[in-house]
Amino acid sequence: MIVYEFARTASIDGWWIWASLLIGIIGALAVCAFYYQRDAAELPRPVRWTLIGLRLTAILAIVFLFFDLVRRTERRITRPSEVVVLVDTSQSMSLPSSGAMDSPSRTQLALDLLQQSKLVDTFDDEHRTSVYAIGGPGGPTLISTSSPENDDGESGDDNTDDSAANDSSLANATDENPTSPFALFGLFCLSVFAIAALLSLIVGGAASLRPAKSDENGTTNANASTRRGETIGWMLLVAAITMVTGIISLGSVYMVHTDQSFSSIVGLGDTSESNADDSSDESGSQPDSSDTNAPEPVSIDWETALAASQAQSPIGDALRSILVDHDSTTLAGVVLVTDGQNNGGTPLSSALAMARRDEVSLYPVGLGSSRPPTNVRVVDLEAPRRVYPGDKFVVSAVLQATGESAMDVDVELIDALDNSAEEGAAPASDDETSTRLPGGQVLESQRVRLEPDATLTGIRFEIEPQTVGRRRLGVRIVAPPEDRNRVDDMQTARYEVVARKLKVLAIAGGPTREYRFVRNLLFRDDSVQLDVWLQTGRSGISQDADELLTTFPETAEDLFDYDAILMFDPDWSAIDSASLDLIDRFLTQQAGGLVLVAGPVYHPKITAKRGDARSSQINGFFPVNLATRGPLLGGGRQGGRNAWPLEFTPEAASAEFLWVAGTAEQSFEIWQDVGNVYDYVGVKSAKPGAKVYAYFSDPTTEVSGSLPIFLASQFYGAGRVYFQGSGEMWRLRAAGDQYFDSYYTKLVRWVSEGRLLRDSNRGVLLVDATRAMVGQTVTLRAVLVDDQFQPLNEPFVTAKLLSPDGRIKDLRLTPAADSPRGGTYTGNFVATKSGGYEVQLTVGDALDEQILRQTVQVRLPTSELERPRRADDELLQLATTTRGQYLPVNDASSIANVVQSLTTTIQPQPQVTVLAGTPDRPFGERRNAMLMWLIASVLTFEWITRRLHRLA
Repeated sequence: MIVYEFARTASIDGWWIWASLLIGIIGALAVCAFYYQRDAAELPRPVRWTLIGLRLTAILAIVFLFFDLVRRTERRITRPSEVVVLVDTSQSMSLPSSGAMDSPSRTQLALDLLQQSKLVDTFDDEHRTSVYAIGGPGGPTLISTSSPENDDGESGDDNTDDSAANDSSLANATDENPTSPFALFGLFCLSVFAIAALLSLIVGGAASLRPAKSDENGTTNANASTRRGETIGWMLLVAAITMVTGIISLGSVYMVHTDQSFSSIVGLGDTSESNADDSSDESGSQPDSSDTNAPEPVSIDWETALAASQAQSPIGDALRSILVDHDSTTLAGVVLVTDGQNNGGTPLSSALAMARRDEVSLYPVGLGSSRPPTNVRVVDLEAPRRVYPGDKFVVSAVLQATGESAMDVDVELIDALDNSAEEGAAPASDDETSTRLPGGQVLESQRVRLEPDATLTGIRFEIEPQTVGRRRLGVRIVAPPEDRNRVDDMQTARYEVVARKLKVLAIAGGPTREYRFVRNLLFRDDSVQLDVWLQTGRSGISQDADELLTTFPETAEDLFDYDAILMFDPDWSAIDSASLDLIDRFLTQQAGGLVLVAGPVYHPKITAKRGDARSSQINGFFPVNLATRGPLLGGGRQGGRNAWPLEFTPEAASAEFLWVAGTAEQSFEIWQDVGNVYDYVGVKSAKPGAKVYAYFSDPTTEVSGSLPIFLASQFYGAGRVYFQGSGEMWRLRAAGDQYFDSYYTKLVRWVSEGRLLRDSNRGVLLVDATRAMVGQTVTLRAVLVDDQFQPLNEPFVTAKLLSPDGRIKDLRLTPAADSPRGGTYTGNFVATKSGGYEVQLTVGDALDEQILRQTVQVRLPTSELERPRRADDELLQLATTTRGQYLPVNDASSIANVVQSLTTTIQPQPQVTVLAGTPDRPFGERRNAMLMWLIASVLTFEWITRRLHRLA
């Protein structure tokens, strides 16, 4: 928009300045009129008027120049009104919208609200509408955005169009008639001025040349002279008026139309070069803004975009993000389509405070039922991946129920062969998967009472497998008839019963009592193959072992055949550096287990030579930092006089190898009764990442506020290392041999668990999480070697993914960029269903084919289903506090009323911002030229008139 204003008025402040200025101007005009009236008193009246008018015109022109008329181009920025629609995509939206058996899901109602009722299209008539999905970890996800149909979003007035519109009163410049009528009028006035001025000169000249006539009395004919003077005066007055009018009219057009030259204004030439360039630019920009190049509308798959797959409903965070990212001055309202369960991120109170501060109204649309639906489900299932025949293991499950009242249900444990990968059968439907396990047998059933308030209830089964092979078990709820969802009534998991023996290498610095008892225990165990190396033994000795070694295994192939190494106060000087490197590789690459039982003979020698590289490498195996000082300063104790019980940490409660009895409570009672020890070795502290299970409890041994660590463990690469402060666990035998046997049997199997889960020496398959949520991305990592135990060098490897519904999918694993040694491959998959997933990776050739396996148990998040009812109170508070409106959707028929209420209640609030431009410099230059032309013309005309009438 073009704006004309006097720039001087902005700098004049105060009424007294304006009064002084006005008085000065009026005084100057009055003084000029007074003196000119006296000076030209003897001249004819028209001449007096002409002289006074010319001088007053010059003064007014100077006053006009003083006030400094400028032209500015103001741009109006119109920002359209906005409406934001937030749609909850958390998994609670998959629940039914009501208690009826045939009711649609809450997500389906949201789809009907947006798509079928054309809510977004209705908003588009007056608002810019943005639709977001909330529930993901990265904040609201934009699905679509659209502008009002009568506005292309944030728009501004075009300079050229506004200029032409505002100047239409001065110039009607078109291609057919380029000359302005004001310019033509100015030319006409100047033509009249020229004619009148010329006639006045002719009449005046003729009168001066004609001799004066005398009347009969001999006097001059005064009347005739007066009449001629008045005639010339009227001509001069007409000339002055037409001159001033013509200059102002023509000069105004020249001043306003800065894109035209003076010759083009008067119709004597074409438009200027700058105007041609502007026209060229405008015409060149037209194709860019034409509808032919506008992007085609993108079709949105609303069903996919609003799928109920997220684990949380961070409504508070979503509202805060929207209020921060969108301008509150144009945000007419926020429509929140949800069931109201805010179970992630910041509380709703924080977002509510922001909405009140910004004066943004919230319009919650409540989906679901205010009464919880009746449903029972298996939330989680936990089972070991691999077990030995005859070893009992625990299967634990978590159950949940919602409804009107408590329910007593039967829960069954089902076991079956796992033939899904070999059969390649078509996947079963969800209903079939939820009700039966093909070939399954019910092993046990328990009656459980489930509370209706979504309280989690745990259940445990014990199973003792006898058949070797890969199997599948499930925990199933015999659901009542009113159960709303049959799909979540059962969870399954895969496990394998392995028959291979656990191969253990026992190394002892001497025939200690602990070593002898453990050796006899493992040698009698049919599931263990035991090899021993008694370092003090002589040639020809006899040991209860499958094989008696005289040296440490020399090759990687020999060492990597073991699952665990038990070292009872070994003589580390008899193990060379190459063997230490093999132990390092055994732990890091082969996921082997290492048990370090400290003793008083050789253990203190480890740190005797502090600068020895071998000592540093040996110390690195321990999960604790060994003491480097003598016994008096914390180096340990030998030959103690009193026995002290172990002080167990909270970590010990979850360490099942310490459960020497049936339960944790019974086990730790036995430890307190007969598990007292006398001695310990010096330990300064635990290493980062290590777990401490027990301390030596003698308070006199406390150093720097900490008791000596007696039991601890850590991960060393892919393997486990366990530290025991002395070889005194044989004292458990005082309460019964079974307690000592249980401790070491479980301990050996626990530290070698990595080997048990390892399918081959050719590699290991790892997952970043063995337990995941639905919708989570699970990352795979495979570390593979060839038959020479060198890193595998292949462009990619292919694994098989077995989903809970029986489907098989190929997974492509590519070399990892963060592995400089090579042989490491990575990939991932998205867990889309709850249940047990298994990844299988085949390594080796056809003659020596081996399969690496890894399982992932996927479950639905409990936070989303703990409160399945619609949160009417919270949603109503959001609406009333922000002056919005709460609109619950009880069924599909009420959607039309909700849409009508939203469209009528949310009023548009566009914002118009005026941006003032800088003064137009060409306009100022032409204004000054026009005023100088006017001033010079009137003063020149005045001077000529005065000279012709013989005035000074």
